[in-house]
Amino acid sequence: MLNYFSRYKTLPAFFKEKPNKNVGLIVVIPCYDDDFVFQTLENLNVTYKPRCAVEVIVVVNSSENANINIINNNHKILKILINISKNNNYYFKLLPILIENVPKKFAGVGNARKTGMDEAVRRFTQIENFNGIIASLDSDCLVSKNYFIEIEKYFANNLKSDCCTINFQHNFDKNLYSKKEISACKLYETYLRYFRLCLAATGFPYCFHTIGSCFAVKTLCYCKAGGMARLQAGEDFYFLHKVAQSTKVGRIDEKLVFPAPRLSDRVPFGTGKTIQKIIENQQYMIYNFELFLILKKFFATFENIFQTKNIDLKIIPAEIINFTTEKKIFEIFNETFSNTKHKEQFLKRLYSKFDAFFVIKFLNSFNNSEVFPLIELFEAIKKLFDYYKIYTDNFSAENIYKIIYDLDIR
Repeated sequence: MLNYFSRYKTLPAFFKEKPNKNVGLIVVIPCYDDDFVFQTLENLNVTYKPRCAVEVIVVVNSSENANINIINNNHKILKILINISKNNNYYFKLLPILIENVPKKFAGVGNARKTGMDEAVRRFTQIENFNGIIASLDSDCLVSKNYFIEIEKYFANNLKSDCCTINFQHNFDKNLYSKKEISACKLYETYLRYFRLCLAATGFPYCFHTIGSCFAVKTLCYCKAGGMARLQAGEDFYFLHKVAQSTKVGRIDEKLVFPAPRLSDRVPFGTGKTIQKIIENQQYMIYNFELFLILKKFFATFENIFQTKNIDLKIIPAEIINFTTEKKIFEIFNETFSNTKHKEQFLKRLYSKFDAFFVIKFLNSFNNSEVFPLIELFEAIKKLFDYYKIYTDNFSAENIYKIIYDLDIR
């Protein structure tokens, strides 16, 4: 773990005091101009206590071009957090961090998440806890009362998995959020579960939700993956799929995290931005299910090509060839043959080339296509239901949300 700090660029340590030797779980929460963080912390404080000691790192952050109102509110939030930490208001140890004037190129949730998780690594290193658990949360989330216990239990019961996603359901509290936000977010969450189920239908081995507030990872695994990326959005997607190359990314099936459904324009994509678009457009256009069937046919060729040792372009869908090019396909398969002997190695290496980033780029290449264009959410879901042999004559938003939620947690 010490090699991590010499190999990768990190900020200096924020805390001199060593952690309690019993610390086994550290939660990292980026906070950007968000007073809801106090509700998140209060909510964490009423969760059932795990066997290990817990720390919570809150990273209050802003960029070099942040306006004065955001900077002032951040300072106000930090001051309150420091007072709470000094008065030991919570059963866990609260550790507030302030990073500001972050260069525009790096400023954002990815950089803040990385800062907090890197600090968690330092603290686990100090007590030589290489299996310490780092959980990622957001400042606008609530959690279930057994949040800590279920995370601790998962890693105790799944020794071969060094990372897990955590099931979620957006917070649909009508006292906190508008009817428009809740309705739009239910569509967005339906899409998230649609996408994972479509990916599973293709046979792709890395099918999991990538939500920044809904995963946990062991410290050594975090270091081996090179840490969190300093991306303004999508840092969770990038990190989890990188981790998946070295360990099984499992899932806690019980819903433990309740992210906010509020609209936002802070990041180029994600929950807030999508909800804003859904409300503005009054519809939700998503990837065509037929594209996933093309990917399924492509992935199914991998074993055949390994068995025959013949890269037969006739069995590869034309859409894949047009997107990737014949030359690139031959290069990837020949390189894979040269570096593997066994089928398991062959498949793993191929899926590291035709990975989640390949899938997204392939899907996005049809966004303006007339062949497999984006289609309205419920039309896409009808095709998904046909595939999974699910029948319903009630395609109301509420009913579809319930069906796809139940299907996704099976």
